[in-house]
Amino acid sequence: MEKELVQLAKEVSEKRGMPEYEKLSERELVKETLGPLINQASPSGSSAAVSDSRTATISLDDLSNLPAEAKIQVEKLVESVFKEGLENGVKNAKKSDAFVLDAFHDALTDKFYEELKKRKLI
Repeated sequence: MEKELVQLAKEVSEKRGMPEYEKLSERELVKETLGPLINQASPSGSSAAVSDSRTATISLDDLSNLPAEAKIQVEKLVESVFKEGLENGVKNAKKSDAFVLDAFHDALTDKFYEELKKRKLI
């Protein structure tokens, strides 16, 4: 997981220097960086714009607003990322519907953002 966090911090730093990303917050940069990974996992036929940072965000703290089943799914998916790695967690998320996948993206963004800040990588 450490290697993935360092790589994510590097990609966020690279985006920070690009004109199209200069007005985004660090959290939004993390979300934009995770977006392509999550979008690759989008269920076929999904029309959800998972990487669009303008969509409503759902943090791990806000999961209480989700239906119980979706909340449990998102929590398990986020846990799987930290136990099995980002690639495996995203593969697991691929099996979910677009709503859960979007909530997973938002919750994972918050989790990674907090972890990157805690480790002073961003």
